[in-house]
Amino acid sequence: MDFDVLIRGGTVLDGSGGEPVRADVGVCGESIALIGASTRAKAERVIEATGLAVTPGFIDIHAHGDLYPLLCPEAPARLHDGVTTEVLGNCGESPFPQSAAMLAERAESSERHGIAVDWATLDDFARRHDAARCGINRACLVGHGNIRQAVVGEADRAATEPELAAMRAEAEHALDAGAFGLSSGLYYTPGMFARPGELEALAAPVAARGGLYAAHIRNEGDALEEAVEEFARVARATGVRLQLSHVKASGRANWPKAGRVIGRLTALRAEGIDIACDRYPYVASSTSLQSQLPGWAREGGRTRLLERIADPATRGRLLDALAADFPTPESWRELLIADATCDEWRRAEGRSLGDLAAQGGKDPAELLLDILTASKGRTSIVHFTMCEENLRKWLSLPFTAIGSDSCSRSIEGPTAAGKPHPRSYGTFARVLGRYVREQGLLSLPEAVRRMTGLPASRLGLKRRGVLRPGAAADITVFDPATIADRATYETPQQYSAGVRFVLVNGALAIADGALTSARAGRFLRKGAE
Repeated sequence: MDFDVLIRGGTVLDGSGGEPVRADVGVCGESIALIGASTRAKAERVIEATGLAVTPGFIDIHAHGDLYPLLCPEAPARLHDGVTTEVLGNCGESPFPQSAAMLAERAESSERHGIAVDWATLDDFARRHDAARCGINRACLVGHGNIRQAVVGEADRAATEPELAAMRAEAEHALDAGAFGLSSGLYYTPGMFARPGELEALAAPVAARGGLYAAHIRNEGDALEEAVEEFARVARATGVRLQLSHVKASGRANWPKAGRVIGRLTALRAEGIDIACDRYPYVASSTSLQSQLPGWAREGGRTRLLERIADPATRGRLLDALAADFPTPESWRELLIADATCDEWRRAEGRSLGDLAAQGGKDPAELLLDILTASKGRTSIVHFTMCEENLRKWLSLPFTAIGSDSCSRSIEGPTAAGKPHPRSYGTFARVLGRYVREQGLLSLPEAVRRMTGLPASRLGLKRRGVLRPGAAADITVFDPATIADRATYETPQQYSAGVRFVLVNGALAIADGALTSARAGRFLRKGAE
């Protein structure tokens, strides 16, 4: 046989954004061997792709979930969405490093999920990942939040010089082991407690190694513009390349800031700062319910948070803070319970705090604290804080990559719990169906570039995100006329339609629209890919 797999007669979009061409794609082993004519070629498996788009496998530049590769190694939602690689370790939270104290804290998660959380380093996690025989590839950033918690803890104070040195050593260890860069979540604890000099100290070794610094910036609403400037200062001080995570203007009063932020990002790029961003194609975000509380309430971790909620005096302060942040009944209706993570409040999933409170004759702020108490602080939410007009602006930027900001899931099993944000299931198909085919906001070649060549270039992946001989055989074949997301906020557990074939490292993971038993994904390391 000339090829293991031959994809014949498809419309090839190579990930560069250039014009599509009709060509055959031949795969030998884990690599692409031919793009062109295969007149007399033979193959073990021939895929007739006339009328279908043949593209590099999509790269989800902003994903989450260190346990999810083990809970759901098949990654069916990602594969049905055309994704062959996802990037973990965003928003300051990565699978590593983990101190002994952090591992002890996660013992409860281990028991709850039936998976031993016993890895401390990138190497440890990579071994667990590959032993699970995962369906897709994963790259990883190292989380600033993990590093800070391992060295400083969860206290709101500046790191000492010895602590800064220890934190930098942790970052360097992860980077040298193959992390693609650093991420921070300055909206979350303990990342929010970092002073600017701390971020610069950790970004410097990232810059020295050509890595990426991705940030959930300190504020995406009232202080959005100031937070963008803080992010830019890290690049000016260190020369690090920047990735602005899930760019948004959150809250109706802040929607007019989107145009100014776009102007500022464009100016920063013209200045020579290497900054890009990513975005999901939805107007709701998703995060933890406890993140709606002020930082002082979350200092010290979940145990201290629950103690503060239980204390009458402190609870009163929390209720006052929530009343200020959610001043109208409508603001409470924009916040939905996604996964209660406790039986007592399963009935609340998919419903808003406003509606739940009205039905129960309860103050919504009180209800929020009650749900946090019952779930031990683990409840997640879907929050409608954005507008469609701004979403179209972000998606129109040529330096915006597509990222789901979600965990890899299945429609059954432990990862199907609750009413998760539909972006877990439909992000990439939604862009191609809604914003390419239906609305014409992006051309098909450009949309494919945002999902392939652009994220690959941001990460420094040389053999993925592109179709050319010698590249890794991560390939997605879909029908441009039918590809669409089916997941909704009401019924999120639905796979996307229109993805016909997916190859991961040369193995057919989706064939004729159905998941196969092949699980050929691997943990990727910077410099080896």
